[in-house]
Amino acid sequence: MPRAKGPRSTSAKWPTMEDEAPEGTEEQQQGGGGLNVEVLRSYLAFAKQAIAKSKLLIALVALAGMALTIAVAKYLPRTYQSTTVMVASYNGVLDSDRGPQPLAGAENQILSQQNLEAVIKETNLKKKYYERRKGLLALKDKLVQAVVGPMSDKLMMQVLVGTLQNRIKVTIEKEALAINADWTDAQTSAELANAARDGFLRLRNAAEVSAFQEKMSILDAHAATLRDEIEQLAKQLKEDLAAKRAERAAEAAKSGVDPKRLVAGAAAPRVSVRPSKPVTDEQIPALRERLATLKQNLMQAESARSARIRDEQAKLDELKLRFTPNHPQVITQEERLGIASQVSSELSLARSEVADLESQIRQRESMAKTGKTAGGGVTASDVGAAPGADTLPIEIFSLLDQKELDPALSAQMSGAIIRYGSLRDDVRGAKLALDTAQAAFNHRYQIVSPVEVPTKPIKPKLPVVIGAGFVLSLLLAFALPVLLEVRRDLVVERWQVHHFRLPVLAELRLPASTKEQA
Repeated sequence: MPRAKGPRSTSAKWPTMEDEAPEGTEEQQQGGGGLNVEVLRSYLAFAKQAIAKSKLLIALVALAGMALTIAVAKYLPRTYQSTTVMVASYNGVLDSDRGPQPLAGAENQILSQQNLEAVIKETNLKKKYYERRKGLLALKDKLVQAVVGPMSDKLMMQVLVGTLQNRIKVTIEKEALAINADWTDAQTSAELANAARDGFLRLRNAAEVSAFQEKMSILDAHAATLRDEIEQLAKQLKEDLAAKRAERAAEAAKSGVDPKRLVAGAAAPRVSVRPSKPVTDEQIPALRERLATLKQNLMQAESARSARIRDEQAKLDELKLRFTPNHPQVITQEERLGIASQVSSELSLARSEVADLESQIRQRESMAKTGKTAGGGVTASDVGAAPGADTLPIEIFSLLDQKELDPALSAQMSGAIIRYGSLRDDVRGAKLALDTAQAAFNHRYQIVSPVEVPTKPIKPKLPVVIGAGFVLSLLLAFALPVLLEVRRDLVVERWQVHHFRLPVLAELRLPASTKEQA
């Protein structure tokens, strides 16, 4: 090969780095500090040459990558989502004691430990968790069980509760409640969404109706105790009456009077041919005055509660104008509004006292119109109980019509019967309130979007996975030959000299014809 002509080819000494510096500086100046077109062309020529040598390798790598992409897309775990939506409406007639936020605290109730455990038991998730796992997830479960062994029921419950807290999402927008349940199979996701919604309704029903049920149970317990007391008093009255009749029979036998005639005359009930005249109950005015005071206090408490609800609602409306519905301040204000809308125990007690006092006044006024007082005789109509298991036996009222009764026992019996009737009235009032609350609850929540089994997963996005896999396979197929060519440690292009920082002794620039011959 002929030697290239030039100042460096006629040099009598080996060129040094200092001698190369001006030419390198000239090249840098020609590049202008930007993109060096010559070096870029050298890169591209090197890559083209490497790719041209490895067409078979490129085809194999591309096919392997595409096959792997299809396998990953087929066996990659899916995530299915089921959604149900409820709308809460406010009924001014049935919901007179309820606040304007029937969905306040719904998210906390749905994601509570109690509700999630109920969801797991209702859906039998402990068993279905392993039965419905497929593909890579089932393989992972087998490997974990082989290494650490099966989980205990307690640990399994804790794991599932923690998983559901992340997989169940609750969204509240105004009066709409949306529940989203994500799971690895479609059927289980639908079952979880349905169970979470039903659990929320159960908790709400228990929270709203339990107060009325507890009141009914308390009144029933007091009524049962009072009924036992009445029966004990009736037994004492019968024993006292039998003793007096035996004593009178003995006296009649001594005097020569027929005992049967005497006893029959004593046992005859008192019959009044004249209509009973109204009497005045001295306690009614005092009770009315107390009732007026209680009503005034109750009205003030109701007004204060309504004012608090309006203030909290105004604050919530202002925050919604400034922030999104999921902002922490908005969520906190909604919880405050829900707390303010709840009926406090003091307010419930005041309402109960007013209702009880009104019932007692009506009872006393009814007795006064029929000519009876609290200490006088009573009849079955005075008890105020409807016929049935709660009605006192007629023998008890017949017993009070006897003349020989002990006045103290008779007055005690009459007072107990009146109190029993008042309690039965209260029980019927609580039953009416319970039925009203239940009816209001049935109309308050309406399911506008029932749960449906999803037909396709939300994760992963198969078109995205397949497209990305194909693109990466092609990139890897074309990049691998270039990398292998670089690793051969064979200097082919000029840029490799600079890349490996090799010392340059000389650079020969040959004519085009000479390069072709070489």
